[in-house]
Formats: sequence, C-alpha cells, structure tokens
Amino acid sequence: MKACGYCTLILLVMCSSALATEDNRPPGVAGDTWQFGPLNRWAYTHIREILPTKDIPNLSMQVQPIPGLSDAVSDLEIDLNGESMLLSAAMKTQFVDGILVIRNGVAIAELYDGTLNAERTHLMWSVSKTVTSLVTASVEADGLIDLNKTVADYVPALANSGWANDTLRDLLDMKDSSNWNEDYDAPDSTVRRQDCADGLLTGPMCLDSKVIGNYLFLPDVGHDSSRKGKFAYKSGTTDVMAWILEAATGKRFADLVSERIWKPIGAERSAGITVDVSGFTLASGGMFATLRDISRVGLLMINRGKVGDQQVVPAAWMDDVFDHAGDPAWPFKSVPGINPYYRSFIWGIGDGRGTVIAQGVHGQYIYVSPSTNTVIAMFSTWPNADGGAPGVGHAGALAILQAVEKAVTK
Repeated sequence: MKACGYCTLILLVMCSSALATEDNRPPGVAGDTWQFGPLNRWAYTHIREILPTKDIPNLSMQVQPIPGLSDAVSDLEIDLNGESMLLSAAMKTQFVDGILVIRNGVAIAELYDGTLNAERTHLMWSVSKTVTSLVTASVEADGLIDLNKTVADYVPALANSGWANDTLRDLLDMKDSSNWNEDYDAPDSTVRRQDCADGLLTGPMCLDSKVIGNYLFLPDVGHDSSRKGKFAYKSGTTDVMAWILEAATGKRFADLVSERIWKPIGAERSAGITVDVSGFTLASGGMFATLRDISRVGLLMINRGKVGDQQVVPAAWMDDVFDHAGDPAWPFKSVPGINPYYRSFIWGIGDGRGTVIAQGVHGQYIYVSPSTNTVIAMFSTWPNADGGAPGVGHAGALAILQAVEKAVTK
C-alpha cells in the first residue's frame, strides 16, 4: 500500500485513544498490505496472526526488574527543533507507538500510542540485527566461531554465493562482497525478492517470484568484488551470519537468542521471530518483543555486556563498538564533526561520545548513550520503510531521540 492509500485511512487508525488496547483485526490486512501504513499499526503488534513464527522463550522466574517503572512519567516536555512541546505530541508526528527512557538504570518515562501497550510485542525489523550481533559475540566467546574464517568454512551451501570468501568480520561490518541490493521501493531488488521468496510479502511485487525460503534463496545471491571492504547495507548478510551460527552450534537461531541473550537479560516476556517457508528464522528483521524487553537489550549494551554480576557478552565486544573510529569512506552525507560508522551490526553516530543505535525500517530504535548513561527504546509504524509521509523518517526520529536525551540529562 502506498502513502496515498495511507492518507485515506488515517482517521480510522488514529481517531480514538481506545486503539491503544484495540484487538480487533482491521479489514484489509493481507500479505501485500500488512507491512505498510495504516494497517501496519495493528499488524506490528499482532505478528503471530499474520506470519509463521518461532518462540524465543524468556525465563519467567528470573525477570530482571527495571527500577522506576512504577514511577515513570507518562509524558515529558522536550525541545524539538527549537520548539517546546510534549513528547506525546512529537510521537504523533513520527507515528511512534512507544518510547521507554532509562537514565542511570532507572526508568524515567514510558509512553504508548497506537495499538501498543506494555504487554504487547512489536515487530523490531532491523533492530533484530543488533540482537544477532550480541548472539555472535557470545558464540565467539565460547570459541565456536572464528571471525577470521570465511562463510564457506562454516556453510558449504554458500560456497558459490556472493559471500563465500568473506570473513565473519566482513559480514558483521557489512563490508562483504555480495551484490545484495537494499532498495525497498524496487520490486526487483534483492531485499524485496527475499521478502517474496520467504513468503513475507505477496501480491503484485511477487508475481515473478517463487516462495522457496532462505536456505535456497541466499546461495543464489551473486558476487561483486568492487564492494569488498566497503560498507553497504545488506539485510541478507545478517541472515547469512545466523546460518553460520546455526551451523557452528547445531542449534536454531531463535534458540540461541533465547539461551544466550533473552533469558540472561531477564526478559519479562517471551519474544518471537518470523520463520520462512523453509523454517529459516529471519535474523535480519524478524524479531518482535515488548518495549520493556528491548530496553533490557539496550541496558545490556550500555553495561558493556553485563547483567548484574553475569557477563553475558564480552565487555571488549561492546567497547569495540562504542570506541570504533569513524568510517573515512562513509557512503552517506554527515554533518561536520560527526564521523559515522557501522560496526558489528550496530550504527555508530560518530559524535565522539560513543553514542550508538540499533535501527530498523518503519522507525524502530534502541538509542544508547554511554556518555549520559541513557537508553531510549522506540517503536514506530511509519507508512513505508523510509518514512512515507512529509517530514517522517530517520532524521525526524533521531531528532526526537536526541531531544529526549537532552530533556532527561539537563
């Protein structure tokens, strides 16, 4: 569904605060519409009703409390682009479904809109990649993988793919030599063909695509030697890493997430992940979780991989991400004094303060600021992958996150 279709239905979706807990399936949710606005506002909190999924269990007897939740404010005054306004109002400008703000380990503010609430899970899209990073760190710490070995060393089925001779470190930084194309608006791009091959997307975009699953789709992705050593964002690269983790451990990716991350962080609720027709769990963007639990992932990051006295992820892994130098060949425009980078499936702002973000299409974020000891988790339902409405997109979302950080640290 295009943005224009969104405009005709917006009042239906946002006209009533009762939608915060509304559970009725809206008319029109189908394989070719669920990803896009306005139907994604309901769909992202009801993924199990739309796609095949696999559970990522928590450990209900070992939930890690987030101090301050009972006293967290339900709104916050922020300065956004020179204008004082309530965070709740700013959320509506970016189709934000929920924000949880934690400072010095204590919850400061928790806000919900749309169909999201504290108990419901929300699709994370590419925030899933950061969870994949943390699982990789844990598996490497146990000596089960070597980041200097190649993809073909672990998965012979990928020996003729575009990733075959790339190292695992190349994959983590998305500096591999596959010819993957991440154009969400192009039906013939690799990312959209993958959606169709997985069965995640149906309709006009998929008329010429066979539903075969990732175990058959990924080996056919081609090679581009000119990309070697240069950052280019490629979702399939994360799925390749998940396949490697499965091969190295003999366990399915969702089970690795549960055992190595979800249970150790003391998640309050089980998460889940979408599964394609071949049973492949979609590490690149298929996870869904509650806002509170994805905030616990942010706390794991800011605490250098530690939960209480337990070192879940090596501290050196997170220090490497926080302290990484800016990429001199960064392919996007950046403002003076900012030196962005991408490291281990995590985006580095490059502000000299170690600020990093996990980021997903349609407006999903974990904002981690070590310098102010602030974690902000945010779920959204932008009308399309990159925005889809005037002023909606990454720049607007990042402005809100930074304004919130300033409001709670001034």
